[in-house]
Amino acid sequence: MRKNLARIFSSIILLTPLLVSVTTPAQAAVDPDSYAVMQFRDDVDPISGNYLYKVSGAKQTPCGSEYENLWDDPACAPATSTLQVYNYLPLCADEKVLNCIESVTWIKSDGSEVRGSFKESRGSVDPDFTFSRQEKFNVGASITPQIFTFAGLSHSKGSSYAVTGHVTQDIVNGTPSAPKIVASIAPVYSENVSLDDKEARTDCFNVNANDVKCWKFASSDSGVTFKLNMKLLTKPQGWISGRVTSPKVTISAADASKRFDVSISGANLSIPILTKRYDYSVAAEQSSWTKIAGAIKDLGAYTWEKISSVGGELIVPYGPNFFNTFNQLVAIDRPSDGKPAGVGKEYDVADRLAQVWRVVLDPTNTPSGVSGCAATDFQGFVSSNAMTYGTALPKYDGATMSYDVASPHYNPGGKDYDADAFKGRYDLLLTEAYAKCVWSLKDGVPNVSVEVQKTDGTLDNSVKVTGALNSTTGLYEFSAIGFTFSSPKIKIKLSAPPTKDGTPTVTQAAPATSQAAPAAKPKATVKSINCVKGKITKRVTGANPKCPAGFKKK
Repeated sequence: MRKNLARIFSSIILLTPLLVSVTTPAQAAVDPDSYAVMQFRDDVDPISGNYLYKVSGAKQTPCGSEYENLWDDPACAPATSTLQVYNYLPLCADEKVLNCIESVTWIKSDGSEVRGSFKESRGSVDPDFTFSRQEKFNVGASITPQIFTFAGLSHSKGSSYAVTGHVTQDIVNGTPSAPKIVASIAPVYSENVSLDDKEARTDCFNVNANDVKCWKFASSDSGVTFKLNMKLLTKPQGWISGRVTSPKVTISAADASKRFDVSISGANLSIPILTKRYDYSVAAEQSSWTKIAGAIKDLGAYTWEKISSVGGELIVPYGPNFFNTFNQLVAIDRPSDGKPAGVGKEYDVADRLAQVWRVVLDPTNTPSGVSGCAATDFQGFVSSNAMTYGTALPKYDGATMSYDVASPHYNPGGKDYDADAFKGRYDLLLTEAYAKCVWSLKDGVPNVSVEVQKTDGTLDNSVKVTGALNSTTGLYEFSAIGFTFSSPKIKIKLSAPPTKDGTPTVTQAAPATSQAAPAAKPKATVKSINCVKGKITKRVTGANPKCPAGFKKK
């Protein structure tokens, strides 16, 4: 049975631009209907579908091209191959042994919780991509993700929410690895669309491209808090990244089924989306694309003549990791040391905002620059609402953890630089043990520094920053709220407190006690001071904050 290779390609289209190498005559005539589309978006999960691949280096070969069950392909024998499985998490009501979703709840503004109700599965499994349960490899049968509803919660198109737990797992010579899980919750609706109506189906995000029932995204309010509860065979290790605000992570000990209870909660957030179309028949758009192709290295060869030669259309969808590409686009036509203008200004205004709730559990995720802090346990969580970022995780330079982000400066339709600015949000969690390892801290309450630098490198004092150890959860909680774009940098630093005779000094008061029982350990008291050095101002936060060398207290 021949596989649908177009469907395989569609699963990775958000990861790399659709660029096909071709050779065209230098003087070829351009089809007047030719056009190009540039898009930045991160509201669609980057990987979807049910697949079984054989992996050799960077090459993936689909298994089971002539078999009803993909495992029957002798070229993909698990005992002697490196395989990669794509599938979805089932509900724990149906799965008592392997990884599964226990429940999904909506947390209302008053703190009460509404448990989600399963409504239906999102589509069908393509018969060409069906595989059976292989419990010895920790793999369930191929399934599709779920649709839930929450009593009292609705959106622009109804009350259905797609709950998607996509799993990517390697099997190396018969040994399964810890899976990568991408979990998302999104407002959706469905409508029947003919398979022949390709234009109408461009917004479908179906698991099976052959399903007539087309699932599409709806719009909703941001700030809606959800909690996802999972049972996982492997305890989460390393970092979790995501698109949620005020994240909370709880990991409980393995139960009788030898699975860990993992709970992740947070509010959805709005992420800018850009979609720009350039038609050759419109002189201004023709000129704009010529500038873009000249500024972006990957697009340099895509003249109008070449686009015309490959069918007259070029679709370039970029994901959140194309940080440098976005910055290059915004710089087009910008005067020296000035604000974006011309073509670049078009990319500095969001076309729309998408509401996203997503978390990524990837056991291979480790920040660059950190050494000697093995990922044998959960270490941290990072999230932002930026359209793009320099790296998915913060970078450590030996002193600070920094995070580069970039987005359009303006909200959709925005014109006023201040009043219409899209405001950034950044959240970071670090376990106490991991923070002590990274910054070589011992006992005591360290000084905490959180700062946001503007695109020009100066400090943004208008941003609300917080950073402290939550003694209840054992997590350092950092946030930066209200910064503006195009390309700021968030920097986090912990430093040892003042010491006496080599022993770190704890500066907060000892917890009070009562006659009946010991009082709960309080959250560490945190103070903030502003430090000045010439024109540079830094805000330092901690139990006993001190200005860095060369700075004076303001």
